[in-house]
Amino acid sequence: MYNNDKKKRSSRMIAVTIILVVVSVFSLLANADIPGAYIVKDSVANIEYYIIKAPISYVRSVFQEYVDLKVVYRENKRLKKSLDGYAGELAMNNVLTNELEEMKKLTGIKNLSTDYELKYTNIIERDANNWSNEVTINIGSNSDVTNGMAVITSKGMIGTVTKVTPVSSTVTLLTDENAKSQLPVMITDGSATYYGLLNSYNIKSKTFNVSILSTVDKIAKGASVTTSGLGGKGKSPKGLLVGTVTSFSSGDNATGKTVTVKPAANFDDLNYVAVVKRTDS
Repeated sequence: MYNNDKKKRSSRMIAVTIILVVVSVFSLLANADIPGAYIVKDSVANIEYYIIKAPISYVRSVFQEYVDLKVVYRENKRLKKSLDGYAGELAMNNVLTNELEEMKKLTGIKNLSTDYELKYTNIIERDANNWSNEVTINIGSNSDVTNGMAVITSKGMIGTVTKVTPVSSTVTLLTDENAKSQLPVMITDGSATYYGLLNSYNIKSKTFNVSILSTVDKIAKGASVTTSGLGGKGKSPKGLLVGTVTSFSSGDNATGKTVTVKPAANFDDLNYVAVVKRTDS
């Protein structure tokens, strides 16, 4: 048994040695300036490709496919988990919606501050000199748009209507550093809800500054910030996503407690938007 293994190893070593010698000879001949050298060069190139490069390339491609399959498997597993969670949330949302409709009938309330309609449109003008301050959309009073209405993208709120013509409207963005109005917001941290005013935007850190009105000692990072609906009729409805808390500051007696908020919307890429009309107005 031992002798057979030894013979096999010896045979392999001899074969490898012969191949190396042949390749070396061909290489020397290929580099020599003699007639028909190109034939030798082609032969050396073919030997090098089929014996060395091709096997290595094949092994590399197989390994890459294995890595890609692992990535796809992990992504599918994560997606399945997300879909399972989504199905549960959708079922719960349907239950809550039905209960809310029953409560409206019992109390005689037709609309809540969270009820609204959307008027879809697109941005037709954005001045480079006022890039962070305002945009113009292509619907106006002819489409029942009025001052104070919120404007959103699919990701979150971007601003409010501040000027209306029959066919277009000016939207002052939440990123306007010179904005005079304050947006009433609420912060949901677990089961607790706190109220505040979004009053400024820091262009360097790209975050909102929110002054806290509620009594609170701490607000966790990642808490959701939405509109509170307390701006009055015709203004922003309750529940529009503004962003998430990135930090909390207890401040002092002069400045008060504040939070910085990362915007939910991407203000560098604004194209299609929707004007939000409260149905309880």
